[in-house]
Amino acid sequence: MDWFESRKKKIEASLRTRFLTGLVIILPAALSLYIFYRIFDFLDSFFDPLLIRFFGRTIPGLGVVLLLLLIFFAGTLATNVFGNRILQFVENGMSRIPVFKKLYATLKTMVESFSPSGTRGFRKVVLAEYPAQGTYTLGFLTGWVRLDDSPQRYASVFFPSNNLYIGVNSLLPPERVRVTNIPIEEGMKLILSGGLSLPERLETETLEMKTDMNSSGDRHDL
Repeated sequence: MDWFESRKKKIEASLRTRFLTGLVIILPAALSLYIFYRIFDFLDSFFDPLLIRFFGRTIPGLGVVLLLLLIFFAGTLATNVFGNRILQFVENGMSRIPVFKKLYATLKTMVESFSPSGTRGFRKVVLAEYPAQGTYTLGFLTGWVRLDDSPQRYASVFFPSNNLYIGVNSLLPPERVRVTNIPIEEGMKLILSGGLSLPERLETETLEMKTDMNSSGDRHDL
């Protein structure tokens, strides 16, 4: 009887873990597609009456073009100080909406994690001695952490699985982490390919904490 109950609990835990893992993988992608679809639909429905009025016809695919232009325009604003202030003003307004602010904050954090220019994003592709001595694993440096009152700082390294959404975050001593010459985007491709695109030679250097300045003028540690 004890064996049956133990087996039942293991199966339930396994099913729950797999379901939650699948949810984490599917939900961000589905939510992103839904948001893009709604923006596309809004742009189409907004401009179609104007096109019919002035040109007598609609333009198929105009919503896609306008959506791409909107994304490009937002990116252009974010790369200069004046535009960044405008985006921060809009963001502050959104953060005051009770329900929307939680969803927006979650999506923004998730997107920034995969953006090399984000203050909360992946900062470097690193090679860490993990999970055991003599074993090296590729990961992404996400920041630095100090435990309690200790002066020792630990490197926060994220080791993703091949779907990038799921992984393990570990705090490691800097001497166990080496910075590679791989760009963030290439590092993501490398993880997704399961290491098939790994170069024959990796150039690494000692991990040192230094302060960098992002496009908005904020300082953050690498």
